[in-house]
Amino acid sequence: YRLSVQVKDEKLDLLHLGNKYEDFVRVLIGQRNETIINDLLMQERVRRGGIAAICSVKGDQGKEVDLGNCELRLCDTALLIIPDYHEPVRVPYSFVTSVQADGYILHIRTEDGVYSLSKLGREFTPFSDDFDAARQELMAKAQGLLRELAPTAAPAAIHQAAGLMGEGRAVRRRDIEQIDPAMWKSFERQLDVAGIRQEYEFLTALAGTDQQCIGFKQDLAQKDSPYLWFLIPIPGSNAIAMEATSSAEAGRATYFFRIVSREQFPKLKKDIMAKAEDLVMEINRCMLAINFRREPIYLAEEKLTEPRYLKYYYSVLRLPELQKLRRLFIGRVFHREQVQWEQDTRELLAFNAASRDDAAKWAKATSEPDADEENGASEEAPENGG
Repeated sequence: YRLSVQVKDEKLDLLHLGNKYEDFVRVLIGQRNETIINDLLMQERVRRGGIAAICSVKGDQGKEVDLGNCELRLCDTALLIIPDYHEPVRVPYSFVTSVQADGYILHIRTEDGVYSLSKLGREFTPFSDDFDAARQELMAKAQGLLRELAPTAAPAAIHQAAGLMGEGRAVRRRDIEQIDPAMWKSFERQLDVAGIRQEYEFLTALAGTDQQCIGFKQDLAQKDSPYLWFLIPIPGSNAIAMEATSSAEAGRATYFFRIVSREQFPKLKKDIMAKAEDLVMEINRCMLAINFRREPIYLAEEKLTEPRYLKYYYSVLRLPELQKLRRLFIGRVFHREQVQWEQDTRELLAFNAASRDDAAKWAKATSEPDADEENGASEEAPENGG
């Protein structure tokens, strides 16, 4: 009945809790989990919560973890699993590949593994129905947005594309062109509306490939202008470029990520395209996991302890997806004028190709603006939509 609590570099031991021990531990972990939900960027509107279940998860490597008693929360874009004695887990609906009922156990298969929910009692059917309805609603929003972006596309093509682009996922050019080549051209026209067509074409020319990805997410705060982002691998410079914006007026920066270790790069030039394709999909998943926030990607370690950035401190410590983005991050290039942006982009790519230190980051010699100067609104995630 001793409870040890690790607080940074110190350990706090709590003794003599008596018959209050289990209740105290449960409440303490519950309060900590609510903080984690906020700090790990999991907060979004809860459609329905307070659903009791027992949960276990079997990872794609076959390892099974019993999470025990949990609270289930159906949110707009994800299922939130909050165990009594473990940290919360966010399961995006767009990661779900199938749902199967085995008696009164619900098996939710995702790209990462299988979540098995049991002991739902009377909630089994209502929860199953609401879970399916939430997924269908997200799909319907994605289809509605695609109909606006590609109005001439056939309904079957819209349905197929929406399955690839749920929750804002960026989709590969070749995957869309296999469905409907005209749809990709419609996507590219949206880059004109957002004011980033020149940047897209410049980066595409540098890339020398057709591996571009474009994604859209409806920002409920700005219903007339969807949140748009693209990823472009530039294998010859060991980099992937990422741009995101919601309007032509928004302040912007282009973000760059390393594909492979800089030591490996000279030896992998023939195989780097395959590595780039894998990383594009991984960045997709990572951006969804951090709800498209970019500020925590580039903030220096010392900045995280400043009061205005403390909201990201815990997420950097605990989110593997955010850790990966920070590890691969090369630098960002700000948009002031096109000539300046192109020159800075070439300098960053040359720096990345020549460097052999994976920890080295590129920064322009002149001082960079803070996120607020760049335009704080563009650094925030879009409010959850399709």
